[in-house]
Amino acid sequence: MRKPGAKQLTGGVLVLYDLVIKNGILADGTRAKPKRADICIEDGVIVAVCERFEGEAKQVLDVQGQIVAPGFIDIHTHSDASPLIQDFEPQAKLFQGVTLEITGNCGISTIPSNDRYREEINRYYQGALAVPMGALELREDSVSDVAKRAEQAPPSINYGMLIGHGTLRGSVMGFGLRDPEPAELEQMEQVLDREMERGAFGMSLGLIYPPSSFGKLDEMAALAKVVKRHNGIVSVHMRSEGPRIFEAVDEMLEMTRRSGVHLQISHLKLMGKPQWGRAEELLQKLEDARAEGLTITCDQYPYTATSTSLTALCPKWAFDGGVQRLVERLVEPTPQLLSEIRAEMENRGGAEAVMIVSTMDRMPEANGRNLAELSKLLGCPPEEAAARCLVKSQGTVACNYFCLNQEDMLRIMKDMRIAVGSDGVNYPFDSAVMDVKVHPRSYGTFPRFLQTVREHRLMPLEDAVYKMTGLSAEILGLTDRGVIAPGKAADITVFDENAVEDRCTYLDSIQKPAGITHVIVGGVPALKNGERTASKSGKILLHTT
Repeated sequence: MRKPGAKQLTGGVLVLYDLVIKNGILADGTRAKPKRADICIEDGVIVAVCERFEGEAKQVLDVQGQIVAPGFIDIHTHSDASPLIQDFEPQAKLFQGVTLEITGNCGISTIPSNDRYREEINRYYQGALAVPMGALELREDSVSDVAKRAEQAPPSINYGMLIGHGTLRGSVMGFGLRDPEPAELEQMEQVLDREMERGAFGMSLGLIYPPSSFGKLDEMAALAKVVKRHNGIVSVHMRSEGPRIFEAVDEMLEMTRRSGVHLQISHLKLMGKPQWGRAEELLQKLEDARAEGLTITCDQYPYTATSTSLTALCPKWAFDGGVQRLVERLVEPTPQLLSEIRAEMENRGGAEAVMIVSTMDRMPEANGRNLAELSKLLGCPPEEAAARCLVKSQGTVACNYFCLNQEDMLRIMKDMRIAVGSDGVNYPFDSAVMDVKVHPRSYGTFPRFLQTVREHRLMPLEDAVYKMTGLSAEILGLTDRGVIAPGKAADITVFDENAVEDRCTYLDSIQKPAGITHVIVGGVPALKNGERTASKSGKILLHTT
């Protein structure tokens, strides 16, 4: 490796660095104090970090005192379909400075799949998440299939994959409410082992989403042991984030004890007023488990409203047989079904706290209304309004739930074992595609996190950058990125510390953030001076044991 600034002659031909980022303030992802530095890049790799570069390069970015950080890692997303879309380009994450997304969270992924269950798995993915991307027809069955597709048509950023437990279960034994037979559990273990061998980073549990929620502790522990053999993670959307959150944590701690796996708790929060103010207690419970020897990390998004499908209000037994059977049961709902919908609605803050943002054009009069308003419009109780909306929308209804407390959010945010994850989707900005009001976390999580840290003075900048970069890389076992240093992949984000902000609102979320200046993916600028370039240098990253 030549010295920074030096010219190298190869066969009489002058060789220059591909790219040099000059005059930046380096926050390198390790929690080290920021310092002035120039970054030299060649063949997609950082080859030098020096105090001052004085040579020549094919391209120089003079960032004039802005922060130069590793590319942000979104450790919790539902962008499984994003690298496979050909009709338009998802850009929401790139404009936030994200260079890597981890998909397949909350037990919901598009793989593994097969001919027998592919139609139901596609319906499950779109219905559980209420993904407004049209009638997707995904035909990939494995990590290998997705990686091959991305090689043929590279995405703008990188992706890594988790195997959703609900999808894994559905691909082997269908979507019924029952325990697996021993042979079925063995087959699930084999399929999971195969996908881990092919490069999955782990498995995710979605214990409020059937069929993952049908799984019991013995089943989850057996599968977690497979993940442990490959040094992967098990991420979990716990069975409760509200009234039974501490019992839900206990369940996951027991799974971790039995398997020894690295547990990653998704979008850590306290949902509903009765739980507000218990953040310290929750964090101490996790710290006590770490003292016991368990490996536990978490992620969080910086918003006080959650987002998921309206189906989250429905009891798990009503999903026996899949989403279509749920819709059929809701056509003429029993008093028990309506009562359980009402109870879960109250757990999440009541009818006023549940805002419908998209019915996929099937019930447009509901869009932008909360359930209290919709019930008045329809002349029925809120729980019946929810049932009618789900029937008319065939089970695909996106909602925002305003049920979190800001002080709890800020306390959780300060914990240095909690990474930043959007729980969002890499959507486009194209209004012709995005005609719905999705949660702003898909478009603004990382700027919002930096803005929140700045406005509330929560931590030094180097710690904030670490929570978006180095911490996530450590959790995932990535050794080639998440840090700016020689030999690391040249995924880099440059931002203005004082100007970065989220411009989204809950009713107008499709907005580009401010303050993200340049984003380098694989050594090539994908965002330059805040504008998209023609570069598509992303790929599928594969986990290695």
